[in-house]
Amino acid sequence: MTTDSVERLPPEAETELVAELARLALERAAPEELVLFPETAEEYFKDPQAVLDPKRRDEALGFGLDLAMLTPFVLAVATPVIRFLASTVAEAAGQEAKPLVTRLVRRLLRRPDPAPEATEPAPPPLSTDQVRQVRDIAYQRAKNLGLDEDQAVLLADSVVGGLVAG
Repeated sequence: MTTDSVERLPPEAETELVAELARLALERAAPEELVLFPETAEEYFKDPQAVLDPKRRDEALGFGLDLAMLTPFVLAVATPVIRFLASTVAEAAGQEAKPLVTRLVRRLLRRPDPAPEATEPAPPPLSTDQVRQVRDIAYQRAKNLGLDEDQAVLLADSVVGGLVAG
C-alpha cells in the first residue's frame, strides 16, 4: 500500500497528527528536546527543507542552541507515517463510513436522522505487518534524510513505540 492511494488529510489535521506522533516519538528518543518542541515544530512546518538543510543544521540559533536536534527529523519521519496510517484507516473504514456520510448529508438537508447517533468506533489495532510497514517507512525516510544507521534505527523504533504505547 502506498501513501498516495487515498486523498490526503486536510493540511491542518495532518500537521496536528504529525506533531502528536513526533511528540510521542521524542518522549522515547530525545525527551530533553520536548521543551523546544513547539518552536522547532512551528519552524519546521513553515519550511521543512530549510530546517532539514545540512548547512543550516550546522549553524547556531540566536540563543546559542545547535540546530542539530533530532526534532526536525522526527517531524520529517512522522509525515509519511501519518499519511500511511490515514490511508490504512480510510481503507479499513470504507464501508463503516457510509452511514456517517448519509447522516451528514441528511443534516445538510435538514432531515431527521432515523438512526440514533452512535459514537465513533475505535480504529482497529495495527496488525504486525502494518507495524512493520510503519517502521520501514520511518527507517527509510530517516536514511533518506541522511541520518546514520543508529539514528535511523532509533527514530524508526521510537515512532513505532510512540504508536504502540501512545
